[in-house]
Amino acid sequence: MKTIAALAVLALSTGVAPAAPLQDHAVHAPAKPVPARPAPPPPPTAAQLRPGGIDPIRCWWQSSAGAITIGESFEVVLTCAVIETVSMQVVADESRLGVASIQMAPFEILGGTHPADAHHLQRRFFQYHYQLRLISADAIGHDINVPALSIPYRVHSRVGAAAALEGRDLTYLLPALPIKVLSLVPADAADIRDGSDASLGAVESLRFRSSLFEMLALAFGVIGAVMAVLALLPLARRAGNSGTITSDRLPDRAVAAATADELHSAQALAAAEGWSDAAVARALAATRVVAALAIDHHISEKALKANVPVPEGRLAVSHGRLKARRAAVSSSATAADVALAASRLDDAVSLSHRHQLQGLQAALADLTAALYRQAPARDAAVLNEAARHVEEVAHDLQRERSAWRTLRQGLIAQGTSWSQR
Repeated sequence: MKTIAALAVLALSTGVAPAAPLQDHAVHAPAKPVPARPAPPPPPTAAQLRPGGIDPIRCWWQSSAGAITIGESFEVVLTCAVIETVSMQVVADESRLGVASIQMAPFEILGGTHPADAHHLQRRFFQYHYQLRLISADAIGHDINVPALSIPYRVHSRVGAAAALEGRDLTYLLPALPIKVLSLVPADAADIRDGSDASLGAVESLRFRSSLFEMLALAFGVIGAVMAVLALLPLARRAGNSGTITSDRLPDRAVAAATADELHSAQALAAAEGWSDAAVARALAATRVVAALAIDHHISEKALKANVPVPEGRLAVSHGRLKARRAAVSSSATAADVALAASRLDDAVSLSHRHQLQGLQAALADLTAALYRQAPARDAAVLNEAARHVEEVAHDLQRERSAWRTLRQGLIAQGTSWSQR
């Protein structure tokens, strides 16, 4: 008892509760801690699921300008890197990436290049350069995307010395590239000011340069005019000597135009009154003149005053605006003359000219028979076709005998003669 009391006094003095006597309480072992559950492993990343743990293909955009204006040309570069090793090869379908096949609406493709591929370690790099521009007033102030691209590819794997496996079709999606479109003039601008920082000295230098260029342009223009006159003088002299174009004769184009109008009037008269003697005579006179022009036959011209009536069998032709000339023309060309001229043509003559002569020969024969035969056979269909063909030939001759075309043919002939010398 004395021992227990002493222990109680010691516990009170030290602030520790006395332990229970050994004979009254059992001794318990301390409880073991409950083991914690192990944390779940992190999910595998996308790179770990790919062959070799790296991307088989990777592409990206590069732009020469982050912000453009309307109509500005800029460059966009597509770069792709694919794996090429001994055991694995990534084959991308590049047939859709060429400049001729790719579409980048609303951007307009001006051109592009495809540089040679480059290799580095286990990668093959290929690039496509595109020159783009945008023309759309509605795009000002907005972000316009270069469209996304879908690039098909396959993964080829090698499992042995001669065994290769071709993977399934896969697609790599390249996101769109946003391009900012700037306005040329701010919306709150009251007027347009010149933002140039050129000095007065630079302005004066540019002004002197522009004056110098104007003087040089004027001098070269005068020299060119003198050279043109010197080049045309031999042509004019030759034309005057040959007699094809003289001052006292009407040009062929004016005669051809007048005959075309006369044939049109004759057809209108025939449509109203039938192919009478007057209609057939007018068509025959015009046809003789057209045939003479086509085979270079002589055409009779007689000057006419303003109020003098045209003699029978002749055709009135006027030419000139400031100083108009008026003459009565006629020709004695017959179907036999046209046939003789057609027989003398060489092989270099075109088929269209041969067809013109054949039609003129038939038209002369039909119109002559309709006017001078004792029992004239005036088939309206045949005469209409003859007049229509002759009118077409007259229009063709008018175009062929124009002043510019005659001058050009003369220059070509003159240049050929000079080259032969």
